[in-house]
Order: sequence, then structure tokens, then C-alpha cells
Amino acid sequence: MAKYGIIVDLNRCTGCMTCVLACKQENLTGPGIWWNKILEIESETLDSVHYVRYACMHCDKPPCVEACPERAIYKSADGVVLIDQGKCKGHGECMKACPYGVIERNPSEHYFPGPKLSFEEKSDTFRIHHPGKATKCTLCVHRIGDGKEPACVAGCPSRAMTFGDLDNPQSPIREKLWRSKQLLAGEKADPKVSYIIPTNFTEVLEKRIIENPKMVRD
Repeated sequence: MAKYGIIVDLNRCTGCMTCVLACKQENLTGPGIWWNKILEIESETLDSVHYVRYACMHCDKPPCVEACPERAIYKSADGVVLIDQGKCKGHGECMKACPYGVIERNPSEHYFPGPKLSFEEKSDTFRIHHPGKATKCTLCVHRIGDGKEPACVAGCPSRAMTFGDLDNPQSPIREKLWRSKQLLAGEKADPKVSYIIPTNFTEVLEKRIIENPKMVRD
């Protein structure tokens, strides 16, 4: 069975926001909900500005799974961490447990009042987002099932992301794995999203994640 992951090369990311828009378009997440984010991090010490594609890490040992009192969060057979919207009650314990701060709660009200528009009526299940429930990146499992890359990976013009099966020795992601680093490794969540990080930037990046992982580029 495959174990999917992503490697993000921060040396290639330009902060163009294409991954963010591709995710929005693909999954129709509501206003204010960002499954993909671009962190813009300026370091006076390093005299540099870096852009970081940031989303759910799809951990191999996800703290959110154990934290959910409804057992609404689970890890699929191929390692993708998902939320069962039918079971989720919006308690928010998963949000507190996630060391990366990537789980959000859909607004308790409907995004757009009034009758549903035609595209909303015909939306696929993955594009339906229930008010008040937890939400996050799904790694575009509906696309993976069709043999496609996640929308953010496919849309990146800089090819800053490499998607693939971490257990497949022939997968392109395995060729870059030795160069990449897991963020906040001390949390022991074993994330399957890792990063190729510019020299001396790891400490700056992890500090930003701890302080404010939800801030997105304006």
C-alpha cells in the first residue's frame, strides 16, 4: 500500500500563491478558510525573505486522531489524514492538539445566505463543507484516486513541490527525501510533508510556526 507525502523545496517557492488559489478552486473552501497557506517570513538576522507553502502535514502519528472525542479523524490505508464530517461535532480538540496549527473550523453560519446556487447544488462531496465542523487539507484524495497529483502540486509553476509514494523506491519523492527535513520533529508526529530548507532558516521557520501558523500572506 502506498504512503503518500509531499516535499516542498523552499529554494524554489516564489510565494506566487498559485497553490493557494488552485486549492480554493479545486475544493471550494469558504471565505476565510485556507487549507493551503503561504507563510511570508522575513529574517533580519539572515537578511532574507522566504515563502513557505504550508498545510496539513498528514502525520504518520497524528495527535489530532487521538484528541478527537468523536473519533471523527482517521488515517486512511495510504496514510492520508481525513475528517469524517458525519462524525465531527466541532468540539475543537483536534485544533488544540495539532502542533502545526493547520486545522480550522468552518464558520457556524452558511457561507452565502439564501438559496444554493446551481454549482453548489451539483457539488461533489469533497466540495461540501459543513458549518461549524473541523476542516483541513485532504491531500486531494479524490484526485489521487484518479491518478492525479494534489491540485496545489499540479498548479505550482515553480515545481516547488514533489508528490509521491514515500514507500516506493522508484518514486521521484524518494530521490529528494534525504535532502528534506520534518518540521517540529520534537513533536514526534512524523509528518509526511517535509521541506528542503535554505541554510540556517530552520530555526526561524519553526519559531514562526509555533508563534503564528495561521497568518497568511496578504
